[in-house]
Amino acid sequence: EFGWQPIILTVKNGEYPAIDETLVEEIPECCKVYKTNSIEPSFLYKKFTGMKADEKIPVSVLAERKVSWKKRLANWIRLNLFIPDAKIGWIPYAVKEGKKVIRKEKPDIIFSSSPPPTVHLIAKKLAKWSKIKWVADFRDPWTNIYHYDRLGKNRYSLLLDQGFERKVVESADNLITVSSCVSNLLKHNGSENFKIISNGYDEDDCKDIDRTKKFDKFTLTYAGKINNQQNPKNLWIALRQLSESDNDFAESFQLLFMGNIAHDMIEEIKKNNIEKSCIFTGYVEHKKMLENIFKSDVLLLFIPNTNNNEGIVTGKLFEYLTTGRFILGIGPPNGDASKILDETGTGEMFGFDEIGRIKEELKRQWEYWKKGVVQKVNSEKIEEYSRLKLTGKLSDILRI
Repeated sequence: EFGWQPIILTVKNGEYPAIDETLVEEIPECCKVYKTNSIEPSFLYKKFTGMKADEKIPVSVLAERKVSWKKRLANWIRLNLFIPDAKIGWIPYAVKEGKKVIRKEKPDIIFSSSPPPTVHLIAKKLAKWSKIKWVADFRDPWTNIYHYDRLGKNRYSLLLDQGFERKVVESADNLITVSSCVSNLLKHNGSENFKIISNGYDEDDCKDIDRTKKFDKFTLTYAGKINNQQNPKNLWIALRQLSESDNDFAESFQLLFMGNIAHDMIEEIKKNNIEKSCIFTGYVEHKKMLENIFKSDVLLLFIPNTNNNEGIVTGKLFEYLTTGRFILGIGPPNGDASKILDETGTGEMFGFDEIGRIKEELKRQWEYWKKGVVQKVNSEKIEEYSRLKLTGKLSDILRI
């Protein structure tokens, strides 16, 4: 729609935490996709740690706390020997195929988007070889990503990784990231010239959804995976205390989780005696996930409780915005996600230790649910996060 034709370079049969085949329908037939082989260490990781061959490795595997010595050793090897990440085995295949694609297609620009950071190393090689201008897009920080918080990365590996990051930041013709906080985490390693294009929502994904359908119970919903660093212990305590003090509340609310949930969080829910009110669906297809968040009353957003978490703005937040439902966030009150909730009027971010205010807000939302009250939001601000508008910004940046 903005005059650009994307040509995709990716892998065959890559290791992903989840695959949604229904999303293939959204790829236009005219979109050319080139796929290559890649050396994936996932097979050895699974065999060594005792995982099943068809079991998915979680995105946040490095953030897991209670793990066997085998997983600790495997994670140490991943952190210190696979620099910048476990996808480095794709580099020779991608560079070889990338040169063929450039000769054949004669593209105007090279665009690389991470994670994983390996894609930027590939793009850097292709840009240097072809003399084509290159835009590097960071959807997450690199060496300062929260997954590395509290992990044992040795000094040499960290310096090597930071060196890769610095060379990418210095070499790219244009730099993009998702938020000002993430931009600040990357600036320490080079350029000040970051453009910001946040995550967003696709209006077309929501156009056929019946927005009048609701769950029978007062429903609090979380969409996506949850790791141990996101476990909102204060929320479970608040729900337990509300349930104990008001039987009507206890009988009328339910928690819906769509995605893979950390074991520690499930144990915390059981500890607070609210598991009878929980529904765990596991991963669901994207369309079904959207239908369920529109049917819900409160949408839950959990920011990891780590260092450098102010810039974490997950993609699900923007799909939450389209529903107009109240978003209850647990995370840094001064972070980028909190600012988005404030400016759009869609919810509030609560600190990791707050309980009283969360109870008050839950009770308020429960009363609204009983009375059928619909909250007012800032629609104009929400529309700024449509992917159509965001792609317009990207189109301007690509014309360098």
